[in-house]
Amino acid sequence: MPTTHTGIAIIGGGVIGNSIAYHLARQGQRVLVIERSDIASEPAASWASAGGVRRQGRHPAEAQLASEAIQRWPSLSEELAADLHYRQGGQLLLAENESEAAQLATYVQQQRALGFSNVQLVNRAEVRQLVPSINEQVIAGSYSPTDGQASPPHTTHAFALAAQRLNATYWTHTPVLSLITNGARVTAIRTPRGDVAAEHTVLAAGAWSNELTIPAGLRLPIRTVALQMLLSTPAQPGILQPVIGALSRQLSLKQLDDGTFFIGGGWLGNVSHDNRAYTTRQTSIDGSWSTASALLPAVVAQSIARAWCGLEAQSIDDIPFIGTAPGFDNLTLALGFSGHGFAIAPAVGRAVADLINGQNTIELDGLNPARIANFQPRQIERFVNMSDENDYLE
Repeated sequence: MPTTHTGIAIIGGGVIGNSIAYHLARQGQRVLVIERSDIASEPAASWASAGGVRRQGRHPAEAQLASEAIQRWPSLSEELAADLHYRQGGQLLLAENESEAAQLATYVQQQRALGFSNVQLVNRAEVRQLVPSINEQVIAGSYSPTDGQASPPHTTHAFALAAQRLNATYWTHTPVLSLITNGARVTAIRTPRGDVAAEHTVLAAGAWSNELTIPAGLRLPIRTVALQMLLSTPAQPGILQPVIGALSRQLSLKQLDDGTFFIGGGWLGNVSHDNRAYTTRQTSIDGSWSTASALLPAVVAQSIARAWCGLEAQSIDDIPFIGTAPGFDNLTLALGFSGHGFAIAPAVGRAVADLINGQNTIELDGLNPARIANFQPRQIERFVNMSDENDYLE
């Protein structure tokens, strides 16, 4: 089979890979996206994600990207000429006792120090104005009015279609078999359709990235987790406008336009041995549902319509690796988003495109993959082989 030549090859057609493709194509680059399945298909994170668009609660290393992304989301549907199911209903982090309320006061100060100037501490009465049906034990909240929610599959497809309108090429149902390297360069990408020779390669394959980098001599400190989601039967629309979470609870709760409650928050399912599938955990289903019900009694009147998981790459320090891969000159990583990459995808795409084009991207400094060298091989080995998130956190 003949070798295909392109300017930039992107491995992975999730929301991050497609945002990068769109921004590169917008700059006039020759782009080829290689995706082993369909765009935003099960069990990829971009198919499964809860779709929160939040700025507050970010690691400082993500703060500049988060601010940029939040500014872009309100006009992103128009930019991409697609309905992203975006709603700017805010995000509300709740406190249920005086100790937690004091913690939230400090938290709000920290958010403002990161540049999130409109994050505000709200009292019991103000919380009830935002969510009239909230549990009475809630006494305070941290409210970020410019946060919101959107549909990850719709957004992922929108970026892909916009990239294709700008002449990006897509190979779907095309697994990458290996990276062909020579010294510090990736010289080709091997696929069943033939080799691809690219001037630059972007690896945005999420949970499956180590399958390509380990044979090339680079072990990434990431592991696959199955993040579980629940969808309820429809309630009356308009009960809940902001996305809500709680300081002492594992919860991300939103209501969709059709009235259904969408529940996430990091509850875990089980990853299959081949890293290709998942099974849900009944304990996570029960815990997630009871947590949502405890904060918003309206959930109790509904039942669980569906439970599923998305396979996500969790990094060893819970923030992504974005930048030049250690030991390579023409390989850029954009992976390890640890369950919170969707909201910042518009800014990540722009930043990676600028980075590849040689522009200054100080907003990526704290996410540089060079920090992999800070972790000992034994640390990485232990993290990668842990079967449950709590094992690592202990």
